[in-house]
Amino acid sequence: MRIAVFGATGLVGSLMIKLLEERIKENVEIYPFAKESGRFIKYKNKEIEVKPISRSEIPRLDFALFAVDNELSIKWKDAFLSKGAIIIDNSSAFRLEKDVPLVVPEVNLEDLKFHKGIIANPNCSTIQLVLPLKALMKFNIKRVFVSTYQSVSGAGRDGLNAYHYEKENKNYEKTPFDRKIFNNLIPQIGSFKNGYCTEEWKIINESRKILHFENLIISATTVRVPIEFCHSQSVEIDLEKGNFQEIENSLKEFKGIVYNNENYFTPIEVVNKDEVYISRLRKHPFLENTFLFWSVFDNLRKGAALNAIQILENLIQNF
Repeated sequence: MRIAVFGATGLVGSLMIKLLEERIKENVEIYPFAKESGRFIKYKNKEIEVKPISRSEIPRLDFALFAVDNELSIKWKDAFLSKGAIIIDNSSAFRLEKDVPLVVPEVNLEDLKFHKGIIANPNCSTIQLVLPLKALMKFNIKRVFVSTYQSVSGAGRDGLNAYHYEKENKNYEKTPFDRKIFNNLIPQIGSFKNGYCTEEWKIINESRKILHFENLIISATTVRVPIEFCHSQSVEIDLEKGNFQEIENSLKEFKGIVYNNENYFTPIEVVNKDEVYISRLRKHPFLENTFLFWSVFDNLRKGAALNAIQILENLIQNF
């Protein structure tokens, strides 16, 4: 089986390769690509050269994992498709296209069968939110409020570099942030449109598509916080029915969620973990059938690389 990883030297691409080695049992030939050459990756004790995408011949492939920005995904998708690859793309370039499934395996795995060569990996914060929403849909969701607390690694290697430079009182020229991030909070992720930033629209529109709930009333406020890894969310959800015990049982039983209401989870405890961790479930003190909870997960792992690998695993089963 031949699998390309495009963006193999980035934070997400590197983790994709690590997870391929850990989880895919079939015999795999890895073809790593990046914008530039001169790097090597290690896969099953082999040193493999990373090929520069602009100067390389793409071989015949079975699958391609994209961990690059929108521009590169759009530019190179046809080249990979022409070589027989099914693309799993981590950018936002194709997520809202009608013919492209947007998949979280625990939530809407059945949508995979509708792909036409490209499957989109959702936004990290969308993945984090739709797992508990799916668990609670049987109680008829009326409205969702979410505030996010997103680590600097969500902005890639430049985000981490900016944080560390600023920590040492230095400027990082390629910072992806509009303000200083060290010892600060930034209530903006992406550009603004109609008062909402890009990340907030991603959560709103992607959640509706994944859940097949096009009129879901949902609002989001996304905030960048000065920690390295893991995203957190504070969620308030209005339901038509359901009591505390029923809500709790649904969260406990849902695949991909780890629930504990005796103590709360924090980012430092869930680094390198595969699940969404939920705690602090409570009923609203004044509103009937309104509940609140706290959610934490590893944004690079389940929020990006692992979700893509889980999609790949399911495709391989039917390959």
